[in-house]
Amino acid sequence: MNYLIRRGNYYNYMAHNLKWFTNRIGKRIFRDDDGCGCNFCNDVVKNGLIVFNESHAQYLAMIDNDFEACGVKMNYRDRK
Repeated sequence: MNYLIRRGNYYNYMAHNLKWFTNRIGKRIFRDDDGCGCNFCNDVVKNGLIVFNESHAQYLAMIDNDFEACGVKMNYRDRK
């Protein structure tokens, strides 16, 4: 489930909170291309990533919110 907020005729992505990421510990999640282009980011976009533990979930929640604040929508989701 993506968090989308309707604004007129379009939707804005809203970064996920920590609970969303902790609920996915041990599961694979996917995200959009953030424009980085490094091998790691390209692999995550192509294959997704597994949320390993609570510390990893906290990191992902922080990064998702930080990137959103800078205008980069990571769009983490359960399906590719």
